[in-house]
Amino acid sequence: MDEFALRKVHNYGTILIDIETRRPVDLPPDRTISTVARWLADHPGVEVICRDRSAAHAEAARIGAPEAVHVADRWHIWSNLAEAVEKTVVQHRALLREPHDSAAVQVSAAMETLEFEPISAAGPRTAGRLSDRIREQHSAVHALLDKGVGLRAIGRELGLARNTVRSVLRRLAPKFEGSPCSGPASQAPRVHARSGDGRSERAGRRRSLQKAS
Repeated sequence: MDEFALRKVHNYGTILIDIETRRPVDLPPDRTISTVARWLADHPGVEVICRDRSAAHAEAARIGAPEAVHVADRWHIWSNLAEAVEKTVVQHRALLREPHDSAAVQVSAAMETLEFEPISAAGPRTAGRLSDRIREQHSAVHALLDKGVGLRAIGRELGLARNTVRSVLRRLAPKFEGSPCSGPASQAPRVHARSGDGRSERAGRRRSLQKAS
C-alpha cells in the first residue's frame, strides 16, 4: 500500500499491489482514511499490509483490516534511516571534524620540496616560453610521482587532465640543447659532407674503370 501523486501537492491517490504477484490490485481515488478503510473492509481476508509510516494508512488499515499484520517495506526503512541519520548529522555538525585529505597534504608537501633548475641567460638562447613550460611540467610531474603521489592528485595539484599527466610520463625528458636553429638547417654541414664523400667515391670508381679499359 502506497500513495502516488495525480497532481503533486494537490491531489494524491492510493495504489494497492499484491505482494506475491507484484501486480497492481486497485487504485482508490484518494488517500483518505475513510476511502482506504472502506476498500479494505470490502475485501476481507487481507493478512499482511506492507506500507510506509504514513499515519493515515496506519489508521485506515487498523479500521478496515484489524487482524492484518503491518510490515514496513525495505525501501521506506532505508529512506527513513537515511533521513534520521541526516537529521542527526545536521544537529551535531559542529562536533564533527573536517575530513582529512591525505592526498592533498602529500601533494602540498611534495610541492614545497620541488626545486627547478634556473635557465641560464648567458650564451645563445636555448629555450623559449613554451619550452620552459614543458620542462617545468615534466619536472613537476616526475618529482611528484617519485614521492608516491597518484596521477589524479598530480593532475589536481598542477591543473592538468589525467590524460595529460599520462602523456607527460610517457614522454622522454625534454632536451633543449644547441642553437635555436637545431633543425634540418643545423645538420646541413653533415649532409653536405656526406654528399661530398659520395661524389668522391663515384669519381674514384669512374677513374678505376677508365684505367681498366
